[in-house]
Parts: sequence; C-alpha cells; structure tokens
Amino acid sequence: MKRIWILIVVLMITSTATAQEGYKIQVKIKGYQDTFLLLASYYGNKIRLVNTTFAKKPGDFVFGGKKALPGGVYMVVSPKNVKLFEFLINKNQHFNLQTDTANISMHLKAQGSTENAVFFNYLQYSDKIYKEVLALRKELKQTEKNTPAYKQLQENMAGLRKENVAKRTALIQSHPGTFVAILFEAMEEVRAPEKAHPDDSLYEYHYMRQHFWDHFDLSDPRLLRSPMYDQKLKAYFKQLVPFQPDSVDRAIDKVIAMARPSKECVSYLVWYFTVEYQNPKYMGFDKVFVHMVDHYFSKEPIANTSPSVLKLLEGRAAKIRPLLIGNRAPELILQDTTGKFVSFYSIRKKLTLLFFWDYKCHICKRQLAELVPVYPELVKKYDLAVYAININPDLDNWKAAVRNRHLPWINVNGTRSVKGDFTKLYDIHGTPQLFLLNQNKEIIARQFSVNQLKMILNDYVRRHPGK
Repeated sequence: MKRIWILIVVLMITSTATAQEGYKIQVKIKGYQDTFLLLASYYGNKIRLVNTTFAKKPGDFVFGGKKALPGGVYMVVSPKNVKLFEFLINKNQHFNLQTDTANISMHLKAQGSTENAVFFNYLQYSDKIYKEVLALRKELKQTEKNTPAYKQLQENMAGLRKENVAKRTALIQSHPGTFVAILFEAMEEVRAPEKAHPDDSLYEYHYMRQHFWDHFDLSDPRLLRSPMYDQKLKAYFKQLVPFQPDSVDRAIDKVIAMARPSKECVSYLVWYFTVEYQNPKYMGFDKVFVHMVDHYFSKEPIANTSPSVLKLLEGRAAKIRPLLIGNRAPELILQDTTGKFVSFYSIRKKLTLLFFWDYKCHICKRQLAELVPVYPELVKKYDLAVYAININPDLDNWKAAVRNRHLPWINVNGTRSVKGDFTKLYDIHGTPQLFLLNQNKEIIARQFSVNQLKMILNDYVRRHPGK
C-alpha cells in the first residue's frame, strides 16, 4: 500500500507541474465590446506583440501558450492599439485579471498573482496622489507668489510626493526578492547628499555619475522588458556622459559590463548603440560604430547576428576606420585640368580642404557658389588650400564647369588616379563630401557643409593656437 501511495503522490506532482507549464492569463473586462485583445511587452525602446486572443464571450478573454513567457512588464492592448493596462509576468504565469471599462486602471484586480495585486495597488495609490498633486498645482497657479498660502501649497505638494516614495519604499521592504520589488526599486531616484561638499561645484555631477545605477540592475532581462530600461539609458547618456566619442565609448563599455552575465541584455545593448551610431547625427561619432564592431561583434556572439550580418558590419567598419577623425587622410594623386598628376600631400599649407563634387550635382553648385567668394579670405586668415575632386569621368564638361564657375583652387578629377579608387578610399557614395585636414594631413573634420566651414576653422584655431 505504501508503494501505491508514493506512486499516486508522484503522479499528482507530475500532473500539477504539467498543468502549470506555459502561461494562462484570464482577462475579464466588464463592459468591453471589442471581440479581441492583444498581448504586448516592452523590449527596451520597442514594444513587441506577443499574442492575440478572441473573446469567449463579451469581455472574457484568455491569453495562453505552451511556453512560459520571459519575465517583464506586459500590457493588454485594444484592436485600435490603445494600451488598456499593464501587468507583470514573473515565475507564476497562471492567474486572472479583471477590471471595468468605467475606469480600467482604478478597477484593476488580480487573482492568483500576489505580485500583480501589489503592483495594481501601488498604481492606483500613485494615480490618486498624482491627481491630488495636479489639483494643488492648478490652485498654485491661481495663488499669489511669496504668500503663506503659496508656500503651504508647495509644502503640500512636496508632502504628497514624499508620501508616494514612502509607499513605494515600504512595498519594496515588505516584498523582498520579488520582481515587483525590483521594479519599484528601479524607479528610485538617486540624489546627491545635500551640502556634502558645498565648495565643489561638480560634486553632484560626479556623485550622480558614480551612483546613477545604484538601484537599477542592467543585467536583469525583466527590466529590459519594462519602459525604464530605455529611459535610464537615455537619461544617463544625455545628462552624465560628456559629448565626445571617447567618453561615449567608455560609458558604453561600462553599461555593457554591468549587463553581464545576461547575454540577452548584452546583445540588446550592443545592438542599441550600434544602431544609434551607425549613421551618427554629429561629426566624429562614427568612431563609436567602429568601436562596437571591433570590441563586441568581432569578439563574442551577439544575438541576431548571422555570418552575413557580421560580414556587413565588419566591412562597413573597415571602410570607416581609416577616415576617423585624427587619422591621416588616404593620399590621392589625381589629374588636374592640365593633365598633370597632383597629390594633396604636396600642398604646404596649414589646412587643406578636400571637396568631392560633381558638376551635375545641384547641392554641389550651391556650396561651390558659397565657397568661391570667401576663398581669398580663408586663404589669408587660415592658410587654407582647397583640393577639389570631381567624381564625373566626363573631362570636357568638368573642365568647362571649372572655367565657368571660376574655381580658383586645385581642381582634379577623381577618375584619373594613381593611388586607386577614391570612392573606396574615402567611402564616397554621393556628393558633396568635405574633409578638412591639418598640416600633417590628419582629418580634423568631415561630413559638413560650406556654411559650417568658418565655424569649424575658428574652433580648430582656438583649440590649436600656433598650429
């Protein structure tokens, strides 16, 4: 009899475990008329569709699947792509959610999920506080400044905010180790201690840089499936990272190191920064793209990187790498309008402007028209030379354009070369393209327009006096 009892117990445990595999989330929305709902999740700066379900009866839905969902913040979405409410997915993925269209957020309830019950309770409390703060803010606008009433309203608003933070802190302490507690802790703001170093004007900045990630675990994939992951990254890089490529590279290495050992979080961050800097908005930041390829894609497996994708990334980095600011510009020895081959390396000026253009290009014509009248001033003030490379093989029309436009500098044709294909050497896919070089023929600026040239020259001379 004992053996039979043990066998029954084992069968019951196995049956229960099997029944709890995958996920089953029942959603009841009183008064809801649409026939289907969407289940979606955050994923960094994106939202992913996870599942679709149709009503069993009005307002009664079930999301289910044989494979468990990765933990994170999920949302129920209407057919019109309107977010109805958010909820949490963690280890327990069999529970019921219910609400009412009369006020979806304030009527949210969870059965079978303590974490969601806590989550909903806090959201409803926080929403109530928010509405009270809004009412006080409205009253504040109608109250005369520097009066006791005005000061009292400000104190009341501050008190409500502190109350909200205290509520969240209490929930963190009372539910240690749960995802809801980790999520609430990730919401905590880091603040520098008051008057710790009153004479140090940069104390707060340095403190924030050092402690910004104190409450946020970049290696937790559940937080990756929350709106905060992207918000925190943007705030960190916008507010605390100096706006220069080397500083950005170091900051990227720091956050990726903090995301380990999670391969998912590391892969997300590597792709996040690669996409951000593959076509940078600001000069010089293509260095970050090369850094991502050299230090990550080429050294470790990154999710969603097939051999063909890796080849494309490495090929693109190989083209950009020689053209990074600070590198010596690849030499060009091209034929001028008299048939003589001329290298810009032979130019003995403090600064050299490489100007790639096409006589058929309308933007080139406008930029040349801007450069011609200021050229004498630039030569005198900055000791500048212009080496203009036309990319069109029609020599007669190119020479005619040079004459008709009175281009007073060194004019050469890129298709008559001693040093190889200029399009590959300089990654030229369109015109105009401008490169500014110093006396050593090192690139100091690229991918700018003529109307930015004076500003760039002034800045360079200011930073390099005597050069």
